Amino acid sequence: MNRIIVSFILTLFLFVAFVPLSNADIAKEGSGNYKSALTFTFKAISVEKERLYMTFDVTGGVVEAPADSPLFNATFHALGALEAIKGAYKESGFLIYYRPNGDKVYTTWQATGTLGGADRKLTLIFVGGTGECAGIEGGGELTGVGSIYNKPTEDVRVSMSVGKFHWKIPQKKK
Repeated sequence: MNRIIVSFILTLFLFVAFVPLSNADIAKEGSGNYKSALTFTFKAISVEKERLYMTFDVTGGVVEAPADSPLFNATFHALGALEAIKGAYKESGFLIYYRPNGDKVYTTWQATGTLGGADRKLTLIFVGGTGECAGIEGGGELTGVGSIYNKPTEDVRVSMSVGKFHWKIPQKKK
């Protein structure tokens, strides 16, 4: 009986302590640090030794963002494409952040870098959203910490992105 009571009290405490954090109001404007961890799969075509074309499917989560930001505790899914010539690449894609409350933030990105290098520079652009994030503007400047060579399996790669981001959400008209 004591275990049931202790379990109930612990469950109630966790519910009361953490549910407000995931449903907290977001600031209409702000900026902050960003860090995400991600995995991706890809399909690639090499053209001789100088060219590489790749499409990829990315899944991940934001592990650092201000608590009042639209990306706090968000997960994401993205599709992108990369073209590399003599090791230097350009990539672009579309990404959807999923907030804990069900709202979405729609994002495009462009990146440049060197295959296998740590010089990746990525620009995020928020292009819209749903719910509290409707009309969001802003974006971020990120770098890639991992590389395509971090591979837990032959078909899956892992990486991290870090940087800064900013946002502005218009006031809802009454």
